[in-house]
Order: sequence, then structure tokens, then C-alpha cells
Amino acid sequence: MADYKADITLNERDSLIDMLSVEKTLVKLYSTALTEGVSKGFRNAIKGHWIETADDQLKVFLQLTENDYYRAHSADEEQLSALREQFEKTKHQLS
Repeated sequence: MADYKADITLNERDSLIDMLSVEKTLVKLYSTALTEGVSKGFRNAIKGHWIETADDQLKVFLQLTENDYYRAHSADEEQLSALREQFEKTKHQLS
């Protein structure tokens, strides 16, 4: 095993997808930390990091879409209407 050497390199697309995954994970972790924290100073620090990380995540996502590595599909009006109806039903059940 000591002599094993792999020639593995990530291309730009793979690197950006990896970065996007990391940023999304960090946003989730900061969200958890924010809901668990009690100290005002701690919560403010985490909130600042959360916002910065969410901004970074968006930048990476936009880079992926600009380079045509990731395609976001727009929902048509019928799909949006169905989701709105589903949300309203859930909202009504919770009230």
C-alpha cells in the first residue's frame, strides 16, 4: 500500500459541486448551532457566520449555473399552484 499513488484530480465542475456540498452542510450546521445557543454573543457570532456561509453557498451555486454545470429548472404555474394548495392545507391543519 505504501507504493500506491493515485493520479486523481478534480475538474472545475467536480470542485464546484464539492464546494457547494460543503457550503450547504455548513449552513445546516450553523442553523443547528444557532437554535442550540443561548448566549447573545454566541448567537450573534453564529448568525454572522451563517449569513456569510449562505452568501458563499449562493456564489458557488451561481458559478455552477453560469458555467452550465448545474441547471435549475423553473416550475410551471401548475406545479406552483399545486404546491401553494398543499401548503395552505398544511397551514390550515396546523391552525
